[in-house]
Amino acid sequence: MNFVMGTKSLTSRERVIAAIEFSGPDRIPHNNAFVPAVFDKYGKKVEELLRRFPSDFAGDEGVRPDGSAFRTGQFTDEWGCVWTVPHPGFGGQVTLHPLSDWKALKNYQWPDPERIDLKEQRRLAQRRGDKYLVFGAGNVFERMIALRGFENVMMGIAAGAPELLLLRDRIVEFNLKMTERLLELDPDGIGFSDDWGSQRSLLIKPSVWREIFLPAYRRLFARVREAGKHVFFHSDGYTLDILPDLVEAGAQQFWVDLTVNGLGRLRDLLSGKVCFQALPDVQFTLRYGSPEDVRAHAKDMIAA
Repeated sequence: MNFVMGTKSLTSRERVIAAIEFSGPDRIPHNNAFVPAVFDKYGKKVEELLRRFPSDFAGDEGVRPDGSAFRTGQFTDEWGCVWTVPHPGFGGQVTLHPLSDWKALKNYQWPDPERIDLKEQRRLAQRRGDKYLVFGAGNVFERMIALRGFENVMMGIAAGAPELLLLRDRIVEFNLKMTERLLELDPDGIGFSDDWGSQRSLLIKPSVWREIFLPAYRRLFARVREAGKHVFFHSDGYTLDILPDLVEAGAQQFWVDLTVNGLGRLRDLLSGKVCFQALPDVQFTLRYGSPEDVRAHAKDMIAA
C-alpha cells in the first residue's frame, strides 16, 4: 500500500511516525495486544514471543493486563452501564443499559470527565521511553449502544429520534473533554473506535451514517489534529463504504478488518492516503490455518 522502507535506523517512536506519515520507516512497526486469557493459556510461550518481538508502542511490554473489565462477574462503568464478564480473561458485555427507556434521560447523571482516573495513562506517559504513545479517547456509536441497547439505538436511527442526537452530542462532549485531558500528557496519537460493520455490509446506510455520525468524528478528529497529534481509528467488520469519509475527517491510521474489506479493495481505494494497522485474519487463517498459511497471509498483507 505505497509503503517504502528507509535505510536509517530509527527508534520505535520514530518508526511509527515514519509509517503513519509515509516518510520511510526502517522496518514495519508493530504492536502486541492480547487479552489476559492468552497469557493464562500460553503463559511463558507468550512472554518469550513478546521478548523476541518487542512492541514499538508504549504499554505493550508483555505484562498480563488486569482490571475489572476482565474479571468474572459484574462491574459498573462511569456511565452507569453494568457489564457482565462470563469468563475470566475475556471482555464482557453490557447487560444493563441505564437509558434503555428515554424517560430515564430526564434524571440521568452524566459522568464527569474530570473525575475519570488517568493514573495508568500518566504512568505510561512517564515510562514511555522511546516508544510511540497513543491513548484511547472513547467511542460514539458503541457508547450509545451501551447506554440504550443495540435494538433501541437502531430503532432510534430509523425513526429519527431527536433524543438520539442529544445523546450523540453529550457523548462527543465527554470524549472531547477526555481528549483534552489526555493531550495534557503529550501522547503521539489519540485513538477512537466504533464497530460499524457486519460480515458483509455497514450496519446502517452510508448516507445515514454520514448525516448522523460523520459530524461527530469530524469534531473529535479535528481537536486531535489541531494539537499536532495523530488520529487513530478502529472499526471491525465491513467498513469500506465509509473509510474515505473518515480519512477526509482527519483519520491517519486505521485498524480495520483487512480480510472482510479486501486487501485489494483497500489498496485501490486508500493507498498512500492512510496508514493501516494490519491485524491478521483472526476468523479463519489464524484459527484454522497452518503455519505456512499464516506466513503466506502475512506476506500478502505486506505486499498489498
